[in-house]
Amino acid sequence: MLLYKKIAQMLQDKINRGEYLGGEKLPSVRDIGRAHDVSITTAQLAYRELERVQLIYAVPKSGYFVIPEKTHAPLPKVANYIQKPVQIAQWNPTMGFLRVSETRGVTSLSCAVPNIEDKSLEPLWQEMGMIARRKNSLTLEYDSLQGLEALREQIHIISDDRQLFTPDDVVTTTSGHQSLAIALQACTQGNDVVAVESPAFPGLLQTLYGLGRKIIEIPTDPETGINLDRLEEAFECWKVKAVVVTPTCNNPMGCIMPESHKKRLLEIAIKFNGTVIENDCLAGLAYEYPRPSTIQSLDSDGHVILCSSFSKTVAPGTRTGWIIPGKYKEKVMHLKYLSHCSGEVFMQQVMANFLKEGHYFLHLRRMRQHYSELQCQYKELVESHFPAHTRISRPQGGFSLWVEHLPVDNRKLLDILHRNKVTVLTGEHFSTGECFANHLRINYALPLIARRRNAIKILGETLKLTSL
Repeated sequence: MLLYKKIAQMLQDKINRGEYLGGEKLPSVRDIGRAHDVSITTAQLAYRELERVQLIYAVPKSGYFVIPEKTHAPLPKVANYIQKPVQIAQWNPTMGFLRVSETRGVTSLSCAVPNIEDKSLEPLWQEMGMIARRKNSLTLEYDSLQGLEALREQIHIISDDRQLFTPDDVVTTTSGHQSLAIALQACTQGNDVVAVESPAFPGLLQTLYGLGRKIIEIPTDPETGINLDRLEEAFECWKVKAVVVTPTCNNPMGCIMPESHKKRLLEIAIKFNGTVIENDCLAGLAYEYPRPSTIQSLDSDGHVILCSSFSKTVAPGTRTGWIIPGKYKEKVMHLKYLSHCSGEVFMQQVMANFLKEGHYFLHLRRMRQHYSELQCQYKELVESHFPAHTRISRPQGGFSLWVEHLPVDNRKLLDILHRNKVTVLTGEHFSTGECFANHLRINYALPLIARRRNAIKILGETLKLTSL
């Protein structure tokens, strides 16, 4: 056998064994040459042989990647349950997860954190250093109530909807979480009923729990988003005051709402004089480009409050979010004053510069490609190790997989995982009921180093062991 064919066969064997997963980048031609003590030409011939048998593909200036398998696990089923408003009484499970996740040496597979180690964030570190070195006394003063003007101007510039609002329409916050909390308080009160997507991300449920609001869960399709027929029924029957949706890169399923659905959702809200709270925190990570439009861009009557932040697209430590509150601006300003009055000036200055210098869009472009490739790798790994008949979402953006598996004993599952220093968020965190008891969320933002590969393997084996 010719030498290049021997190398090609060796690489093919590794791909078949799962050492290189679908979408994963292969070693460079130079690395292959050094590893096997052959010329670059021989290494290139080996890769061309793998291209010929359609195992890999080349990306100009990026290298060679494994072609993902064309078979797909089926999508998670849409939950079917009787809708009625309920009071949330779930805090302890979330606290338990946080305590375990923060333990040293534990591999968390579910925390919704982006990749903060990528080289595209190097300019962010540089901006922090430059601002600190300037020793501008304004950095240590109180921020204006509405937020740093330079940042609000940049948020306006990067928006696709900038013709519809001005920098003066933007109010900064310390996070997307705070943006949602203020928006909810601005348009609801007491035990008003709020409609949410189901599954809903845990942070939203805990915010509603803290505010004492009732919620009504609306079944959500893993491809098109919230069920609009059921949403309209909820508005008709229960006097819903607001609906919280993540139309672009839903968390945890990663779906994107079609444009026709956005228009109808807004029509429903207008018909019943309700408010749409649009969570836009993950929209910059939509794999399609340009990013999908917001629901707020369709609104001319102030029925939409848009909430966003840099926590998911850049880093949680930026502690920088914002609201475009429309007709609720004065109320939002008052609520911000009551909650913390002044924001943190330093990181607002850093983010304003990061945006102004164009680093933000370069970072997003890199992350979209990075997360899209990692999604293929994680899905292939889940399909390899999880029980048969596992269902997996097909995200159109973001970095979360929603996985439906066979029913298991969750208490036993978590006990075994904790002993193996692995933690995962099970479906009980995403709903007030038990309709997602056999679901879990997996974050695929982080590279599949050996420790994470092993954690997913342990999770799959434990699911098989604890199935009912």
